[in-house]
Parts: sequence; structure tokens; C-alpha cells
Amino acid sequence: MRREQHIRRLVDYARQGKAKAIMIGAGSIFLTSTFLRTVDLSQPLLIGLGFLGVVPLLVREWKLGTIRSTFNDDATYQRLIRFPFWLTLFGLLVLYALLGWFETGSPGTSFFLALGVLLLGMFALQRTFDRVILKLEPDYITDRELHRELN
Repeated sequence: MRREQHIRRLVDYARQGKAKAIMIGAGSIFLTSTFLRTVDLSQPLLIGLGFLGVVPLLVREWKLGTIRSTFNDDATYQRLIRFPFWLTLFGLLVLYALLGWFETGSPGTSFFLALGVLLLGMFALQRTFDRVILKLEPDYITDRELHRELN
């Protein structure tokens, strides 16, 4: 029964936050498209502004971490539960650094290699986190399971 209660709390939050995330993402797209037409900035910088839609993801990860932190009082679990938020924030900052690098110079194909390493590294860290946290809390609901419940 405990696992079903966890799923219910996470699904309730995810459904409530979906409308807000869509509005913030749409606002980000609108802001980026407005800048495209009115400001004389280079294309990679404008694409970077479009990634402001990641902010709703950061808010979501923080809130899910807060909800999940109530599921287990273990000190190690409490330290690890915020990892997805910090991973998302780190990925966003590195993405902006890569876009700045692309903007200031001519990195060539090494830019795409660095971008690929970033994406694959974040994916691998997330999968490793899921394995570690499931050892500490067998009732932990992964993002994949949460997504299945929402559909």
C-alpha cells in the first residue's frame, strides 16, 4: 500500500504542475521568437534563450525531491534525493557554457562532441542514480514509472 500512496502523491503533483510548466515553456518560446525578430543577436545565443524552458523542469525536480524526501528518513537517502535537481541545474549551466564557447570562437566539431558527452553523461548519471536510490528505498518511484502512471 505504501508504494501506491507514493505514486498517488507524485502523480497528483505532476498533474497540477503540468499546466504551469506548459505556460512557462510557451512563454519561453514566445520570448525567444520575439527576440529572433527584434534583436540583432547571433543564432546560438537565441537558441540558448529558448532553453529557458528548462526552468520549469528545475522547479519540478525540486518539488518532486521535496515530496520524495518524505518517503524515507535515512540520512543517505535524504542527501541523494536532490541529485536529479542538481544534475539538471549542472546540465543547464554546462549547456550555457557550451553555447558561450560556440558564440565566442569557432570550436568546430568539438562543440558537438562536447554536447554529446554532456547528454550521454547526464543520461548515465541519472540511470546510476536510479539504481543506487532503489537499493536504499525499494519503494522509490523513478521518473520512468511516474511517466507511465501519468499516461
